[in-house]
Amino acid sequence: MSVTEIHQDRASGKQSFTALFVRRPILALVFNTLMVVAGLAAYVGVEVRELPDVDRPVVTVRTTFDGASPQTIDQELTKVIEGAVARVSGLKSISSTSSFGQSRVTLEFSDAIDLAVAANDVRDAIGRITQNLPDEADAPQIVKADSDSSAILRLAVTSTKLNMDDLTQLVENEVIDRLASVDGVADVEEYGDQEKVFRVDVDQGALASRGLTIGDLTKALDNAALDVPAGSLKSNTQDIVVRATANLQTPADFSNVILQDRVRLGDVATVMLGPRDGETALRSNGKPGIGLGIIRQAQSNTLNISTGIKAAVDQLSKTLPEGTTIAITSDDAVFIQGAIHEVVLALVLAAVIVTAVIYLFLRDWRGDADSGGQHAGGADRHAGGDLYGRLLDQHPDAARDRAGDRSRRRRCDRGARKYRAPAR
Repeated sequence: MSVTEIHQDRASGKQSFTALFVRRPILALVFNTLMVVAGLAAYVGVEVRELPDVDRPVVTVRTTFDGASPQTIDQELTKVIEGAVARVSGLKSISSTSSFGQSRVTLEFSDAIDLAVAANDVRDAIGRITQNLPDEADAPQIVKADSDSSAILRLAVTSTKLNMDDLTQLVENEVIDRLASVDGVADVEEYGDQEKVFRVDVDQGALASRGLTIGDLTKALDNAALDVPAGSLKSNTQDIVVRATANLQTPADFSNVILQDRVRLGDVATVMLGPRDGETALRSNGKPGIGLGIIRQAQSNTLNISTGIKAAVDQLSKTLPEGTTIAITSDDAVFIQGAIHEVVLALVLAAVIVTAVIYLFLRDWRGDADSGGQHAGGADRHAGGDLYGRLLDQHPDAARDRAGDRSRRRRCDRGARKYRAPAR
């Protein structure tokens, strides 16, 4: 077979495929309608996000141990937690970081694992080894996000009437819990907080003159605030439960703590109630306040989180004390919404321009309607005038076949009329 014959066969194959739509215009209309419907369904039902959904299920276990060195954190916290979660089903990799006063263990799971199920399995594994952790360490926190995740929304809480320690207490008791309950939020970071603490300023000279050390003072304070069962008293008529309680709620209560015989804490130190020395600070519009960062869960949608946070902020604004305001200072969803707006605008402009150009050259609104429907089915499909007419121009063989069919039908009709003519 020569090269010319091969090219002729390929051309005839293409012509036979497109000629099918020339001979069956209703079939072409059905296909165009299906593409339009599929395009509209995809536009309405597609999930909108900045980047494709490639997030892996990640769970972070965070534990705080104030004052502990990185070596102590690694030995007493990180290794114990790693050994407990290593047997969780679907675990792909484990990475950990031990820093001053804090341990972070990041767990990455397989794509087929449900993030909620993985978090519950990790929580169960941590619960079995809680008694093996140091008593001074805080309870491990389980977050469904990477420990290095950055906040997608940032908020600022300011007040003109509350001081920083009262504002911190308000934010921790009311604001953070409400924001953390929004669907898709993994954690809420806090900046510039200054919680209330009892500050003990020790007079070293007074302490040494009484033969006491800092260790004696620390031991006395550790045993001062307690609430433990002390047994029970039984008689023939009653049974009384005895508890040993010592509640210290004011600086005067701490000052009356006995360190040694006839030596109280107030004799060697000054006790004050005030804000903790903060590591971070925040100012919003020139006013001091507390910053909040919203951490997104793995496999969650930024736009949905932004909508939920805005609704929660509107509700909180109605319940906050007078003079206290909460405002969103940055939102990653703004960029995503702007990009979506530009895409929709480009589609609308493309449809208008294509329709105007077709009408300018064809002077026929029917061609415009056909091209508008085809353009709605997909932005990359460029309609061009009357499809049926263009196909006839590109495939004269199919046009001749249709013309021949019409000619044969007309001849048959004339023959039938001639045959019936003598009968009349």
